[in-house]
Amino acid sequence: MKSRFMIMFCIVLGAMISIAAFNPIIGPLSRNLGLSEFQSGCLVAISGLCWLLGGYYWERKRFMPRKAMLIMVMVVYLLTLLGFGWLADHATAITSSTTGLFWIFFVLRTVAGFFYGGIPSLAQAYIMGWTTADTRTKGMALFGAANGLGFVMGPALSGAMAPISLTAPMYTAAIFLLLMAILFGIWIPNMPYQETRTRTASLSPNDSRIRLYLGIGLILSVALNIVQVTIGFYIQDQLHYDASATMQLIGTGLALSGVMVVVSQVVISKFLRWSTTGQLYLGLSCVGIGLLGFVLFVDYAYVAFIILGVGIGFTMLGYSAGASLAVQDHEQGSVASYIASLQGGGAFVGPLLGTMLYTTYIKLPYVLGITLMGLSLLFVWRKRQVRQTAM
Repeated sequence: MKSRFMIMFCIVLGAMISIAAFNPIIGPLSRNLGLSEFQSGCLVAISGLCWLLGGYYWERKRFMPRKAMLIMVMVVYLLTLLGFGWLADHATAITSSTTGLFWIFFVLRTVAGFFYGGIPSLAQAYIMGWTTADTRTKGMALFGAANGLGFVMGPALSGAMAPISLTAPMYTAAIFLLLMAILFGIWIPNMPYQETRTRTASLSPNDSRIRLYLGIGLILSVALNIVQVTIGFYIQDQLHYDASATMQLIGTGLALSGVMVVVSQVVISKFLRWSTTGQLYLGLSCVGIGLLGFVLFVDYAYVAFIILGVGIGFTMLGYSAGASLAVQDHEQGSVASYIASLQGGGAFVGPLLGTMLYTTYIKLPYVLGITLMGLSLLFVWRKRQVRQTAM
């Protein structure tokens, strides 16, 4: 059973890495291809929107066995990655029209997002089917860990492979997903729909016990997508780097952020016994300070990336643990589903908002992020005061 969970973990991790790796390369890539900042934001946003729609669609379809369906959505998705990478590499030889190129990319990202949405939703169905009420929390925690880790590893992969090419992360992610699809097809048996354990409770995202935590998770996802999509433009415009130098700086910075996310979460789980409120206080503060570093001290961007990584690690654990602890065991599945969908929501809102603000004033996206962190801290403080008054 452990090997099954590990394969599913790698599938979700690889899928999230692939979609998160796209964000930091879109800025330099768009500049190379002649696309505008807003067009690049649209390419990320449409995949986020279709991610949400695809997750809802594939979770409810029954026209083929679940195993075949998961393999199918993985294969179609990785083909869109390969297609996008190949087209980006040969764009100048295919067409001289940036408008036509944009719409081809737009269709590819639409298809990619729709089929990508099936990967986490079908993987979650497998995990729900393999676990009981007693073990479901651990199973969904593994699912959440794969999503969270992939979200920070993807941009780091883009930076690490920048010396090869801007599209190399797409090819790498596609190859990894192909290997996982083959391994899944060989190792994991089919799970008939009638054997799937369904959720035993329907939980509204507006439930007073969890809405603050889900709101913070969405705000963090929006802020991080804003950073990932605009940081390429920002570094190029502020430091006057070319595409290769920009990606190397961003890659190293995001790799440092990813390391700090993992380190901070290990420190919390192994050594600290902080409440979720304490985790959110420190996490949101560090995210805000990291964003402020980009605004005021861009020459020291590596320091800002490190502080941002610490903030992401603390905040992600704070809101996910807070939501999980706030509900009962039979409601854990619904909470896990909402937490997983937060990244899709952020991937839709963040890129459009970030690129629109960037075209207005290049520092405005980061100022917005700082403001959102401050408001989140205020809401956390208010919730704590209300709780203490009730006691």
